[in-house]
Amino acid sequence: MDVQSEQASQVNLTITGMRCAGCVRGVESAFQKVIGVKEAEVNLSLARASVTYDPEHASPETLIHAVRQAGYEAERLEESATSEAANPGAILEREFQNMRRDTTVALVFALPLLLVAMGPMLGLPLPEAINPTSQPVANGILQLLLTLPVLWAGRLFFTKGFAAALHLAPTMDTLVMLGTGAAVGFSVWNLANNPGPRAYYFETAGVIIALVLLGKTLEARSRSRASEAIGTLLKLQPKTATVVHDQQETELSIDLVRPGDVLRVRPGETIPVDGVVLEGSSAVEEAMLTGEPIPVEKQSGDAVTGGTRNHNGSLLIRTLRVGSETTLSRIVRLVEQAQMQKAPIARLADQVSAIFVPVVLGIAALTAGAWALAGAPAEVVLGYTVAVLVIACPCALGLATPIAILVGTGLGARNGILFRNAQALEAAQQLDLLVLDKTGTLTAGHPEVMKVVVAAAWKTTDLVAWAAGVEQHSEHPLGRAVVRHAESLGTVPKHCTQFQTKPGFGVEAEIEGQQVTLGHGAALLEQGVDTSGIEQLKSELPEAAILLWMAVGGKLAGGFALNDPIRPESRSAVQTLQEQGIAVMMVTGDRSVHANAVAQELGIAEVRSGVLPEGKARVVEESQQNGKRVGMVGDGINDAPALAQADVGFAMGSGTDVAAESSGVVLMRNDLRQVASAIRLSRATLRNIRQNLFWAFGYNILGIPVAAGVFVPFGGPALHPMLAAAAMALSSVSVVLNALRLNRQSLRKF
Repeated sequence: MDVQSEQASQVNLTITGMRCAGCVRGVESAFQKVIGVKEAEVNLSLARASVTYDPEHASPETLIHAVRQAGYEAERLEESATSEAANPGAILEREFQNMRRDTTVALVFALPLLLVAMGPMLGLPLPEAINPTSQPVANGILQLLLTLPVLWAGRLFFTKGFAAALHLAPTMDTLVMLGTGAAVGFSVWNLANNPGPRAYYFETAGVIIALVLLGKTLEARSRSRASEAIGTLLKLQPKTATVVHDQQETELSIDLVRPGDVLRVRPGETIPVDGVVLEGSSAVEEAMLTGEPIPVEKQSGDAVTGGTRNHNGSLLIRTLRVGSETTLSRIVRLVEQAQMQKAPIARLADQVSAIFVPVVLGIAALTAGAWALAGAPAEVVLGYTVAVLVIACPCALGLATPIAILVGTGLGARNGILFRNAQALEAAQQLDLLVLDKTGTLTAGHPEVMKVVVAAAWKTTDLVAWAAGVEQHSEHPLGRAVVRHAESLGTVPKHCTQFQTKPGFGVEAEIEGQQVTLGHGAALLEQGVDTSGIEQLKSELPEAAILLWMAVGGKLAGGFALNDPIRPESRSAVQTLQEQGIAVMMVTGDRSVHANAVAQELGIAEVRSGVLPEGKARVVEESQQNGKRVGMVGDGINDAPALAQADVGFAMGSGTDVAAESSGVVLMRNDLRQVASAIRLSRATLRNIRQNLFWAFGYNILGIPVAAGVFVPFGGPALHPMLAAAAMALSSVSVVLNALRLNRQSLRKF
């Protein structure tokens, strides 16, 4: 009995030699035939594959061997996220250079071949020695000699097409191989047995190969441009860093820098690692991180991010994260992850691509048979058959979705909007309800203590010291506000033990052997605290303030009134979302008085207050059950369940790692307007994909019948094989160029 291992490993590979959707299917099929492979995703636009496999039965080496057996080349990607090998643009650029060389050779020989074959028909006289009427053999031999270099330039059509046919996975290369091979074979037969002025089709084969190569070259160039996002990010990583040790500065390779090292960053240099400023002040441009070009002032104690540019001051920083742990590396991984995955909208194209080439081969055979039965001459039968073979374009189908996702996610990354997967990119354009957390999303997330009230037997300084002693271990904005308040008063926080966070309720700890609880009134009530004194203390506090209560040893000790100002951009962001046809709901754990005040100021009609973290997820689920497609925006641990439940979760950039991991979209800038930008980018990308699919399907549905001569008996048009090849080359290029139009869109207009 087979025992299935629960272990799973994943490897990323670069795949070279793929030209169309059929190639993708061929590589995926090769992976699936390897014992132990659980899942394989192949991306034509990135020339990459991601394979999940059982390490007990498969290995990267066996996967690479399977790809090579299928007629393609594979290489394992470097582990480092900042490696040059991780840059798909570099790989595609090399592919473009190779194809440009072959295209040049093909065009140099195809043009004189066309003149020799069709010169007399175009009114261009040829020397008597190669005149096709008086010297058909000499003319045929010269055409053959001019065809041979073109065949060499297009050799990959034959080698890859034949290998694909042997694996019963025919591709576009197979179609070109059969079409041009038939034209050359028929011409060679006539040259040997029946030479004549109209007996050769060498120029048809030569021009077809040249035009298809030209189209593939333009496509490779466009794909290289489309994949620039990752390459641009990788270029932000400096190769060296200046390490300061014992007051001596030494320039070292970035690979030798370790957490804890102290680095010097001079004006104009790029910050090499994630760290914290120890000394100095400067303006730092964080455009690569947030999309915001205005530099941010940094001074001692501020965090800095690797890949950002130091402007006018010298900084001394302590290294916190290096290599694959830096924010830049994480951004690169997120972009790669989103670009590698297939969007649900691609399923139809994948299903068609799986049977496309075999169907075209069948149509070509039917075309040949029908025209032969109709009594057409052999050259006419050959012309229609070759036209069908070369006009069919699985490439456009294969590129329609991934190339648009590639450009869309890259545009988002350059503007601080990171889609974690293609599903989120597609789902965002369908949202009709957006659920917003309040603290840190609609408000600044940096509340300040306005007033402190104490119960009998407590002094304000003691209450602040005890509260700060507990909250100094918390990441919650209200807790940090209490700590900042203690610092402003010069109060030393008490030492605490047994610290514990209770999302949605508050925090607990022990100080001097007594249980200390901080949270809203319900949290204290749950702990058995007598909260009857809260109403009296509340009367001393502003009505719309955020209230934080503290109990010690089961008795009410006092409370804090805090104010969290509304972000200046929140009003316009909410208005923009509503103009996009998206309803906005605010869900918060705060009490209704403060929540309603914020909602009223921002024009939000629907508010749910006093909601616990699991309650936020239930609100999202209830809306989904009512037929809504729900997005959730949040930034904290208490938002994570709702972010995961939503159709699309948006995590604000300053939020916790837990929130980011639970979301589908990460917003690197704390600006709610980026949510509207992300939704509009999603809509633009999906609109582009639909245009690409419409063109790809429409081209093949209309082009193949014309190439087969279906309309000729009714006085309709026919298509010469050379024009069919030109149309095929144009189809895939047009899809890529249409996707590149997304780059012209400015997210600031969204």
